[in-house]
Amino acid sequence: MTATAKATVHSVFSPPVSLLEEWRERPDKAPLRELLVLGRAPDLPSLETTVFPAARALGARVAVLGDAGRAPHEETGARQAGHGYHHGTASCHGAFRPELVLLLGDDACRVAIGPGGPAWSAREGADGPWTVVATDGGASHPLLADLADWLEALPDAVAVTPWWAAHLRHVADLLIELHCQAPAFGDEETKEGADVRLAHNLRRPLIGLLPLGPVDELRLPAASMDPPGEAPKLLRDRLMPVTTTPGVLRDASGRDGTGSSHGTLVEWREGDVWHRLAGSPGLTPESLARAVGDAARGTGEGPARNCELAVLATVTAPALGPASGPAERASGPAEGEPPAPARTPAAPAPLAAPAPPVVRDRLPADRPADAPPPLSGEYGTRTLFGDPATARRFEQDIARLRELDAEDTVFPTVADCRWTLGPELTRLAFGPLAADDGRGDGHGGEDGPAVLPDEAREQARAWIGGLAHRLASEKGAGDHARVRPWSPPTSLLVTALHLHLLAAGAWDEDDYGWRAVTADLLGALHAVDRPADGDLPEDQEERLDAVIAVCVSLLGLHGEFEGPEADPVAAAAWRLGRTAVARALPERAADLCLPAGRRGAPVAAGTDVEALGERARSVPDPVAEAHRALAAAHLPGTYEDGVWHLAGEFSNPQGACAKAVTVVAGLPGDLWPGPVLARARGRGAGVPCFMAWHRPLLVRQRGRQWTAFRILAPATPLAAFQSGAPRPTAQDEQARRDLGPLLAEAGVDPLHLFFLLRD
Repeated sequence: MTATAKATVHSVFSPPVSLLEEWRERPDKAPLRELLVLGRAPDLPSLETTVFPAARALGARVAVLGDAGRAPHEETGARQAGHGYHHGTASCHGAFRPELVLLLGDDACRVAIGPGGPAWSAREGADGPWTVVATDGGASHPLLADLADWLEALPDAVAVTPWWAAHLRHVADLLIELHCQAPAFGDEETKEGADVRLAHNLRRPLIGLLPLGPVDELRLPAASMDPPGEAPKLLRDRLMPVTTTPGVLRDASGRDGTGSSHGTLVEWREGDVWHRLAGSPGLTPESLARAVGDAARGTGEGPARNCELAVLATVTAPALGPASGPAERASGPAEGEPPAPARTPAAPAPLAAPAPPVVRDRLPADRPADAPPPLSGEYGTRTLFGDPATARRFEQDIARLRELDAEDTVFPTVADCRWTLGPELTRLAFGPLAADDGRGDGHGGEDGPAVLPDEAREQARAWIGGLAHRLASEKGAGDHARVRPWSPPTSLLVTALHLHLLAAGAWDEDDYGWRAVTADLLGALHAVDRPADGDLPEDQEERLDAVIAVCVSLLGLHGEFEGPEADPVAAAAWRLGRTAVARALPERAADLCLPAGRRGAPVAAGTDVEALGERARSVPDPVAEAHRALAAAHLPGTYEDGVWHLAGEFSNPQGACAKAVTVVAGLPGDLWPGPVLARARGRGAGVPCFMAWHRPLLVRQRGRQWTAFRILAPATPLAAFQSGAPRPTAQDEQARRDLGPLLAEAGVDPLHLFFLLRD
């Protein structure tokens, strides 16, 4: 991501097609890939004249989807539909009313969601503010992932042609590929719009996404309150406002206009904070109180169910100004009665989540001034495992946290994590430590699903696997000198989520794909920043060691750690985590020794973790023994990420490598049964050397040349390279292919080794 990356959110009162003019004036002249317009009744003749030619000139494919029940272009004679641009209609058991403009480029994106069509006919006017999410320089925003999920699900909820179903999903895939992988930026410009979320009614009514009251004030367009309608009553029943105020829309200049007649603009206040629901739905039961999924593909019976799209946002000031009419006040205590006790403001319900909303504990009042912004949503195991949109938004939040740098290397405490992660996720990450910070009892909240529903298992497996792989691959692709203070808590959190998934039965009894995910997370835990000056609190160090011990115990369920029958995955885990297992206090991870929710679900028992620790302490540590043996051979070095780095420079680096791999592989008692990897630097302009050895195969790199050898017993690398080099068995590409199995058995990431050998 470049230094110019940014994500912003703002409101506009002009038709959002003006965004195209802004795109044309970009100084980088970036091309536009897609222009997607969704509207209740898009004014096609106007768009054909003013918008579509400019979009095509920028290289965009143009597509417009409208409501099958309203087609004004048939009356006015749109001429290019179907050949100058893609045009289609959607139908459902009601009206198709989303109002969306999407401009999609390689490094930039514009999303506009509002109450009126992208260009209005002479019969209609602008109905209110449009919410615009703008990203540049490869930045992302949580709303983009929500929009991609909505586009993916839309063809299953409304009736469209097969071509349109494929196109909507193609745009969703592009949005994910180009704009949903990067973390949302953590600068002030991004924080202003971090709490803007997509709201739709494909699966649940929009009114169910609003928080449960009471709130201090509800502000509705004045036109919707005279005469009183069913939808305003539903809103009052949901939000339970102390005061309901009729409002008139104020445009960007502050002038009053008409209330929103075609779209929704609902605003409510909790204390001094204003919230807004704005978008396409009207203040009617068919828009607010019903879900499209109740009558999929327009075949259902009963009352109409419109398809709607909106945003939920926290705003600095309301767009609805007070009207001249009196406010309606809810019945309260009579004069002289004491006021009701202060209440804690209700949090917005999670969007599009099939599980019940998570109730957060009240957060401590002494939030640090420099604390990172909290996560963009309310997360719990049920919503993360059951709703792809929530899972993807969480993934972006985690990526944002892991990108934060620390100039003074101050690592977050458990109390800091409660502010940023929330109490429930902090309990997952730190277990008993969350009860030791004086702010909670360490219990309560969600315990996770005892059994994962069948329909959620595949999605949960794919999601946690991809997230674990990204965490594990950071060590090979980033700046090794960079400090990531949020690496320990986020790695602990993702590992805890994975262990809950295992216990809930995400994998079938005969499916061992979970072992690769566990190995990735073990690598991520092993690679977290642990400052040498001890700034990471001791209790968090103990939590890391204990969670590593749980992971190693799980990987040992289906294979031996050592010996001739050793399983490669288990053996690599044992070598990587053995030192931490020896230090581990099992009670620090007792919350992760979970009962199996499904037959055959892999879980770690507390007794197994204890036994593993005793084994690690009773058997000599091979790394420590290898250090002693190399020092005795006058070859001191360090062991990092599976490779021995010999200290100093050598006039004969090939001979030094050959001696080192011979010494380590020859430790008594088969103490080092797997491959040995060593690297030595040349003196002055000398060529460095790298060797990987596991009898009978030895692979060597000198400069840019790769060579493979077979060294049969009783010969050793030291003897074979004492006077030159033996006859090679393979060179260059074939030698590099021979290296692959050695790296896999040693648990070394090839990409990480590639970066290492470039230094």
